[in-house]
Amino acid sequence: MEASEKHANAAVGGSADPNTVLAVIYFLTIGVIVLGTGIYFFVMARITDPEVRLMDLMVTQREVQHLIDNLSSQFSNFFRLPMRWRNMKPYYTHHSLSWAFIVSLFASVVVLIVSLVLKLPQVVRISTLTFVASLNALFMTRQHLYYIRRTYLTYDAEHYLVLDTTSFHHFNWSVFNVVQIGILLLEFVQLLSFPIRDLVDSIHLAGQLDSDSPDTASFIIGIISMFANLSSKFYIIQLWFLVAVIACIAAVMSAIHVYNAWWPHKPIALYWVKYLLPLANLLYLPMLVMLIGSAACLSKLGTDDSKGAASGLLRCNDPAINKPLYLSFTVVAYTAGYVILTAFVTSFDRIPIRGEIHYRSQGVAFLKNASMLLSIDFLLVANSYRHIRSILSLVIVLSMVCFNISTQPCFVDQINYWRTYGLCCILWVSLIVAMLTNESSTLTNLSIGGIAGALSVGVVVLFILFVIVRRINLAAMKANDRAMERDNLVDSNYEMAQTQQ
Repeated sequence: MEASEKHANAAVGGSADPNTVLAVIYFLTIGVIVLGTGIYFFVMARITDPEVRLMDLMVTQREVQHLIDNLSSQFSNFFRLPMRWRNMKPYYTHHSLSWAFIVSLFASVVVLIVSLVLKLPQVVRISTLTFVASLNALFMTRQHLYYIRRTYLTYDAEHYLVLDTTSFHHFNWSVFNVVQIGILLLEFVQLLSFPIRDLVDSIHLAGQLDSDSPDTASFIIGIISMFANLSSKFYIIQLWFLVAVIACIAAVMSAIHVYNAWWPHKPIALYWVKYLLPLANLLYLPMLVMLIGSAACLSKLGTDDSKGAASGLLRCNDPAINKPLYLSFTVVAYTAGYVILTAFVTSFDRIPIRGEIHYRSQGVAFLKNASMLLSIDFLLVANSYRHIRSILSLVIVLSMVCFNISTQPCFVDQINYWRTYGLCCILWVSLIVAMLTNESSTLTNLSIGGIAGALSVGVVVLFILFVIVRRINLAAMKANDRAMERDNLVDSNYEMAQTQQ
């Protein structure tokens, strides 16, 4: 850890304490994001005409009420499971899988507690992986059942049928859309950092990096993935800050729910909830991936993975860190944060305005959950099972590509198209990383420049292919539009001729 902190010190310059500098940058970044979001909505409200603002407020209240109803339905569907077989009809598969994951969840908790008490590091690592994977699988199963019920059984089924059939070809360059594109780029970089992080670790183990290079690479990756994996002291600050944030979110939600349930005649106005959605989408992966990284780091202490890991990729190996305490808070914070944030960002369903970048909640649910599975795969699966980890990563990313192509989760076709390109780039990088990390001889024989060249060439070739296909599609669309206009003109001329006769 000393080497990593010395490098961070040199990177930030001078004799300044790197942990202080990183903490300042971290909280300034969060403050700028929160303040920028608030200023944007405040300015947009002030420059709008009063009548339009009033109409927007009424629409916002309806949309937020719809969001809260969906959020309540998701929580109800998640926590209420039938106890008897005959009550599971007709969703036997969903309920059976849910109970299997619940059993696995509670069993892993018991094993985790016992292994922490008895100080069994290998068992701690396995039980942590089992708990996190079971939690995600349980929530995905219950959420899939929620969407089935919502589409076919809800009183507002027409609303969701309209959402399923709405699409636009282009978007406008409004501030809101620029923010949405920025969120997409950030998600792309964060997902790309997983295989790159695995590659850096493998290159270090293969002895191709000098003593400072792994710290340099991990420092850069840490900044890219929103200040993860930097230093042990900064890790302590970051973890307790996230635990406090998630605790405050849960407390505020519980207080509002209890108040509105007890005093329904004077409910708390919740129109402001809509303004939290961009923040939740932007910070979703950084917050949850940091907690998974914390669980991965703590659960690997005392195992073979901790002995062989690069110093910059392991930042919880500090005498001041109480492993049982920190791992317990990490697991609890991740459980609450994952359930609350995932349910929140997937509960907003509104019919978008033409040219606005917006997403179908079902698509958001799948891609967010798949992103979390990818982070679990790369961070929690042991290095001794690297080949299994590589196969799982390829399966997860490939399923994201296929899902994005088949369901078109964004209402704007352009966004779906270039998001597919981004996922294909991640798939290409994951494929190369899987080949290199599972063949030590190949990794040893290739230089770092050769590896970077192979990754870059694939990304460039994919970009050229996507541009060519995009141009072909646009030409076909224009030809189709001209054909439709010609057919309409012929039909109108025919009707006029018939009328004159």
